[in-house]
Amino acid sequence: MKKKTSLLKIILIGLTLVSAFKMIFFGWVIDEGYAFAIGNRLLQGDLLFKDMWELHQTSGYAIEFFLWIYRLFVRSGEGEIVFVRACGMAIHLIVSYVLYRALGRHMTDDKAFIAALLYANLSPKSICIPEFSNLINQTSVLTLACLDRLYLDKCEEDNKKRIGLSLLAGIFLSICVMSYPPSLIFAVFVFVYVFAKSKGCRREFATILSVCIASGALYMVRILSYMSVGSLIHSIKMMLSSDTTHGGGLSKLFGYAADTGILLIFIVGFAVLGLLISKVFKKKESAVFVSFTLVFLWRTLHILLKNDVYPVEYTFGCILIISVIALIYGIRNKSYKDEEKKLLQLYAAGSGAVFLTVLVACNQSVFSSAKYLTVFFAVIMALALPEDTGRKADRFLFAAGAVLVILINIFQYGNPRNRLLNIFDAEARVPSGPQKWLILERIYANKARIDNEELSQILDGADYVMITGDAVTYLYTDARIGHGTTIMTEEYGESYAEYWRERPDRAPDMIAVECYEGSLDAVVASSWLIDYLENEYGASEVVDTTYYKIYIK
Repeated sequence: MKKKTSLLKIILIGLTLVSAFKMIFFGWVIDEGYAFAIGNRLLQGDLLFKDMWELHQTSGYAIEFFLWIYRLFVRSGEGEIVFVRACGMAIHLIVSYVLYRALGRHMTDDKAFIAALLYANLSPKSICIPEFSNLINQTSVLTLACLDRLYLDKCEEDNKKRIGLSLLAGIFLSICVMSYPPSLIFAVFVFVYVFAKSKGCRREFATILSVCIASGALYMVRILSYMSVGSLIHSIKMMLSSDTTHGGGLSKLFGYAADTGILLIFIVGFAVLGLLISKVFKKKESAVFVSFTLVFLWRTLHILLKNDVYPVEYTFGCILIISVIALIYGIRNKSYKDEEKKLLQLYAAGSGAVFLTVLVACNQSVFSSAKYLTVFFAVIMALALPEDTGRKADRFLFAAGAVLVILINIFQYGNPRNRLLNIFDAEARVPSGPQKWLILERIYANKARIDNEELSQILDGADYVMITGDAVTYLYTDARIGHGTTIMTEEYGESYAEYWRERPDRAPDMIAVECYEGSLDAVVASSWLIDYLENEYGASEVVDTTYYKIYIK
């Protein structure tokens, strides 16, 4: 049995490495371009809040750092995106190992391994660069691992170590909130948890809180060293008002209610199906493992067959669907021991706080936001894994489900236009430029090559530029970004004019608008921007490239 288990681990680790390789080299999504644009802005000297109205600007430090390292040695920037992706994947795998070590103190090695494996093969956006979603996911796990060592591991009684762990928890929590300020919701959970667990000794609570306050104070001092409080508040207001992907009010709540109703139907459907199949084979206790395999088989087939019958994001709910089924199954059968309940209180509730953060701050559906429950999913499934080696069917089903989770990661393919594709649609390698070595659809590989060749020749002559579409295009030129936000979901409205009125020094010398075979991009063609370009901008020359129309002052 040990030999078989060891072989299975080798297979799962091997598949995970294949998955990591695929994520580094295959596909491209527009959210990556936005994240790289922010890091590039910071590297070029743009200041937080003063020069940018980017919603996720505080998370740009990680990509800025890795771009700086790469450009230090490769001055052309060729292939820098693959390098940053590889660094992001390395961070993700290291955090997965930390989770494995933390859980290994409370459960068998097999269970801790499977939890870490599931976490390693899941990421909120199915991308591996260190942008805000991955950063809050990873730093929240590191914070929880520190709390685990402090309050769940009874062997850790050394006072110096406890202070060190408290300091680490405070640092990771500070980075989490800095990476995505709405993560204050997660911070509240951490402080409540620590306060409740440290009865009679508030030293750890005071240490974590002090680190967070000191970090926040230093951060604010730096920002206020180059702008006033009034200017900061105004910049934040403009940043929020110019973005259409957050907020939503009552309409968002109604949308969440509808999502929850649909999600409950999926949960009941897969739970009943799992129970019926397990009864047919007279293995009633295997219901949760049958459901686990069915749910992820459903998503695997969805990706391979490119099924567009219903919204693709419904399949993102796999994590939440099986987590709820497994939790209900465990509670109903009184499966959880006292130590396991404590694990759930920390990891499941902590992961839930991250999930709540995204629900409150973003306009993503409940299905999409479920991808932030990776730690909850990993722990709940590890606890469901039977210790009884005689239950071979359960262990086989669990292994099959784990393999499907990894295969999904291998098969799914990120596309700039968010179409439902799979890895077999990847046809060509990008031969040059920042995206060099990426394997994309042929049209996008060619576009990356052509844009890198054509745009750099024209745009490098400008001080400040504006480019519509995928913000990765800003990496093709040395010119700086001459507007507030580069997010792809922008409607190109009058917030740009507002920025230029307040920052006339940033007004772009050239504006490049996506243009396909003589037709402007549909979003731009119906926007305020095109009217501005034709009637107010005052271009002295308009140059056509293969994919852009460039207005030059």
